[in-house]
Amino acid sequence: MEIRELHSLDGIDLLKMMEEKKLSREDIIDHYKAVIDRKNPFLNAVVHKTYEEEAEEGKFQGLPFLIKDLNAMKGYPLSFGSKIMKGFEASADDEIVRRFKRAGLTILGKSNTPEFGFTPATESVHLGFTKNPWNPDYSPGGSSGGAAAAVASGMVPFAHASDGGGSIRIPASNCGLFGMKPTRGRTPFSMRLNSLAVSHALTRSVRDSAALLDVLEGPQIGDLFATPQREGSYTERIKEHLPPLKIAYLADFKDLMDIEENVVEAVEKTARLCESLGHHVEIDYPDFDLHRFMDAFVTVWVVGGALAVKEAARINGKEASAHNLEKMLYTLIEKGSSYSAMEYEKARVYLADESAKVYRFFEKYDVLLTPVTSKSALPLGCYNGEQKTIDEILAVSAQYAHLSPVANVTGQPAMSVPLYWNDENVPIGSHFMGRFGDEATLFKLAAQLEEANPWWNRYEQLV
Repeated sequence: MEIRELHSLDGIDLLKMMEEKKLSREDIIDHYKAVIDRKNPFLNAVVHKTYEEEAEEGKFQGLPFLIKDLNAMKGYPLSFGSKIMKGFEASADDEIVRRFKRAGLTILGKSNTPEFGFTPATESVHLGFTKNPWNPDYSPGGSSGGAAAAVASGMVPFAHASDGGGSIRIPASNCGLFGMKPTRGRTPFSMRLNSLAVSHALTRSVRDSAALLDVLEGPQIGDLFATPQREGSYTERIKEHLPPLKIAYLADFKDLMDIEENVVEAVEKTARLCESLGHHVEIDYPDFDLHRFMDAFVTVWVVGGALAVKEAARINGKEASAHNLEKMLYTLIEKGSSYSAMEYEKARVYLADESAKVYRFFEKYDVLLTPVTSKSALPLGCYNGEQKTIDEILAVSAQYAHLSPVANVTGQPAMSVPLYWNDENVPIGSHFMGRFGDEATLFKLAAQLEEANPWWNRYEQLV
C-alpha cells in the first residue's frame, strides 16, 4: 500500500485493513516508524522513542500510539519537558498508560510538551520547540502540541493528550484535528492537583476519538470525583440519529477579548452550518463575569502548578531553582507560594459559585458554540519560558486562551472541531461545550459536522 493511501486512513480503517489481511501489524508499525524518522527531526513532536514496545491483546491490537511526556511509562524518561527531571525514569506505568496498553496499542514514543504542560504552546527549552506541520512558522499549540503535530503530520493515527485549560482543544484547533475534552471524572486523573486536567486523545476522525474514550473511560482507585454515569459505547452512540439541538452562539466579543477577524468568520460559518443541518442557533452566553472567573482560575492553576513542580523536583532528588527551571516556571513557584490559604480557598469557592451559573445556562441549551482561542495559531516563540516570567506568559494567555478554561473549571465536556483553515494555511477549530456528562451529544454533532464539511482531504497536503 502506498504512503499516501496509508496517510488517508484513520485507526478504525487500519483495524479493518488488518482484519481483511490487506495489511499486517508489521506493515503498519514499519510505516509509522519511517514517518517518525523522516518528519520528526524537523517538527520535534516525538521526544523519546520507545520502538521496542510490544502490544498487548486488545481492541486496537498493534496500532501505533504516543504518550504525552507528562505521564509515567515504566522504564522510560518522564521529563515533564523540564531540565529539572533530567535522568529520571518512571518505575511504573500510570493508569492512563496501563489502559491504553490494555487496549492493544503499540506505544512508539512520548510526545513533546512545554515545561510541566503550563503553556498553550509547546516551547520547552529542554526538549526544543515543536513546529506546526501546516505552517512551521507557527506553534501547534499546547500543552499537547507534540501529540497534535505528530497526528496531523501522519507520524501516528492518534495520540494521547490531556487538558487542564485547553491543552487538547487548542492543539486540535491549531493542527486541524478533532479534540474532545471529556467530562471531569470520565477518565482517570493522572495528577490530582486542582481537579482541572483530564486525559483523552487527539485524533483525525470523530469515530477514533469515540473508540479511544470507550477504552479509557472509568475511574481509578483514589479518584476524588464521582464518575459520570456511563453513556454506553461512544462508538455506537455516534451512529444514532441526532435530533435538532438548541445551540447558543457567542457572537459579541467586545467586552470579553480582542479577537482576530478570521476567528470570528470561522465561528460565524460554523453557526450557519449548524443552522443548515436543522439545529436552532441563537446568540446567547452564560451570564457571569468571565474576567473575574479567569482571575480566580489563575489563582487555583498557579498554586496547583507550583506544588506539582516542587513535588516532581523532590522525586528526582532536586531542589527547584532558577538554574534548572525556565524563568516562567521558577517565577510560577514564587507566585504560587505568595498566595495565602484564604486567597486560594476564596478563588476555589468563587469558581464553584460561578460554575453553577454556567450549569443553569445549559438548562436552556444543549450546546454552546464559541471560538477555541481569540487568534489562530501564534508564531513560534510567543511562549518562550526562558525569556518570560509567569506574569508575562499570563498576559499573553489572557488574550489568546481566555475561553477554553471555563470547561475545565465546570468539568463539562468540550470539543474542537476542525472546520476551517485561514489564508496562512493554519487551521481554526470551532469550540463546542456540552452539558456535564453528555459527551454523546457532542460526538453525534461532531460526526454530523464531519460528514457535512469533511476535513480528511486536507491531510494529503502533509504527506
